[in-house]
Amino acid sequence: MHPPKVQTQVPVALLSIDEWHALVRICVHEADIACAEIALDMMKRTGVVQLEESINHIMGSYATSGDVSGVEQFMQRFLTERPTERQRHLHIKAHEYSYPPSTIPTSALTLLHHYENQSLPAPMSSYTRLITSLFNASSHHAHAQAWDLFAHMRYVAHPEPDVLLYTLMIRACAPPSGGAEPERALDLFTEMTVDRGLYPTEGAYSAVILACARSGTKSYVNEAFRLAKQMLDAHRDAHGQSAFRPEGRTFSALLEGAKRIGDLARVRWILAELVRATRLDSPDGEVVNPLIDDSIMMHVFHAYATYRPPFKRSLAPLVEQSHSTATPTVSDQLSESQTSPTEVHEGLSFSQLPPQSRQEVIAEVQSLFQHIRTDTAPSRGSGESTPAGLDDLPPTFQNVQISTRLLNAYLSAHYVHASLDVGRRLFRSLYLECGVAKNERSYVEALERCAKLRSPRDKDNALAFAEEVWAEWVGVENAGKPPSGKTLSPRIIERAHAAMVRVLTLAEQPQRALAHLRAFVARYPPIALRKPADVPSIRSTRTVLTADRPLVRLTSAVEVPDDTVPPLISFDDLEILHHRLVALGDKEGLAYVKYVCYAYQGALKRRRNATLRVGGS
Repeated sequence: MHPPKVQTQVPVALLSIDEWHALVRICVHEADIACAEIALDMMKRTGVVQLEESINHIMGSYATSGDVSGVEQFMQRFLTERPTERQRHLHIKAHEYSYPPSTIPTSALTLLHHYENQSLPAPMSSYTRLITSLFNASSHHAHAQAWDLFAHMRYVAHPEPDVLLYTLMIRACAPPSGGAEPERALDLFTEMTVDRGLYPTEGAYSAVILACARSGTKSYVNEAFRLAKQMLDAHRDAHGQSAFRPEGRTFSALLEGAKRIGDLARVRWILAELVRATRLDSPDGEVVNPLIDDSIMMHVFHAYATYRPPFKRSLAPLVEQSHSTATPTVSDQLSESQTSPTEVHEGLSFSQLPPQSRQEVIAEVQSLFQHIRTDTAPSRGSGESTPAGLDDLPPTFQNVQISTRLLNAYLSAHYVHASLDVGRRLFRSLYLECGVAKNERSYVEALERCAKLRSPRDKDNALAFAEEVWAEWVGVENAGKPPSGKTLSPRIIERAHAAMVRVLTLAEQPQRALAHLRAFVARYPPIALRKPADVPSIRSTRTVLTADRPLVRLTSAVEVPDDTVPPLISFDDLEILHHRLVALGDKEGLAYVKYVCYAYQGALKRRRNATLRVGGS
């Protein structure tokens, strides 16, 4: 008798591994995470062992939506081993995305340090993401934490950053709010390129150039231009072609540096190069990939505002001479030296010499702005009249948006080089004509112009202009938010009130200035400054054995600026009023000014001490 045959069970594969992964990807693409998890569960039941790709797809979907509970429940259900680097990154990313933009992702930072304590450090991309998120937050505490996290990462996880992270840290050395650190930026750039031998990218060059340019010192601005030349000349192939092509942010950084030192000659040269770089030699003259935008032109107008022309007509005496024996005057020599223009494009050209007088500065500024309005006008090409010489030109400034900051920059040049009446007329009409709303800087810069009198005859006009601007500013300050929608900065409020006090003082109305000062103190009392700032727990300096915060810090508690200081006023803002009260012998007014200055100074000191005590707890 033969033994019964034993049937061997042969597993039947429903789908191949690639088909399973494709099914999960389709479910994730259609945002059907429940079906994706069912498919993953079926993969496990049919004996498929290569699940990591599909697990990462599903975790990526949870992370992008910021669903922390979903990703953690998924990990508990499907992960049988310790999470991989990619999975740790996605877990941290989910916590980061669960926070609103421009805030500190506290739980993501805590999770990052939790993985470190388990000897499972997150990949460098996780540190880069969190450092980027901290720099994007509008808080000096967040920025200090980003630098601390960078130092901590190099100590406990990744001692050698990549080019992307180096570029991010170099770019952080040039914050928009001011306080550039060119030394630190150059140190990081040298460490990356010389010590580590990493190949710099165009973004790295632009970052270090911007850090040097925003320093505002001539030596570092010159270093920025040297680095730009190195970027173009030091990386060429066998055919002599540069590996880098100048981009808009590189030109913008160079313009920012040149404008800060008043180097108008370089600004005009950069603008001419930008115009040439944005135009192709095509029959129709179409502008391809334009680099000139409102940010570029804002820097150009600011450069005209910071420029100081060398010629002063009052220093050139008039001498009566016959035409036959007349000696050329300074203006004649200037006009003769300007006979060879530097052409930007047809219809728009610069003379070889920068403007030699305020009138020439205003003429160039108005010419540039007229070209911008013509190129951006919707009626261009519709048959309507255009300025002479422009009707047949291809638009060079078509990518420039006439924004509030562009108009503010255009007006700043007039505030410096034109008369007060011209600035007042433009302030009244320009924003309305262009259909652009004023922002807080529009009012503050107008008030500060009124506080800088060039002639005693302007004091009445300055007071009238300032009162007109102040009537609009009061509504903005009471609302707490300018038309831009951002929260009104306390420093902007300070500048507005300090300018108004100076205007009233220069208009020989010290009692009105004192009344304005009393109203400011009543609205923003010194006692409001005594409350210590809220310091995040991650910024605590208390010494503990284990903590979910960096072990190595680059910034101490005393180095972090306080973002939440209410508006205040200092003696520098009241110095003119103080001098005027001394001249008048007003002892009561002097005593009040002295009280105000010491009250704000003492409140600031108490606030600082209390904040340091809170930060150390």
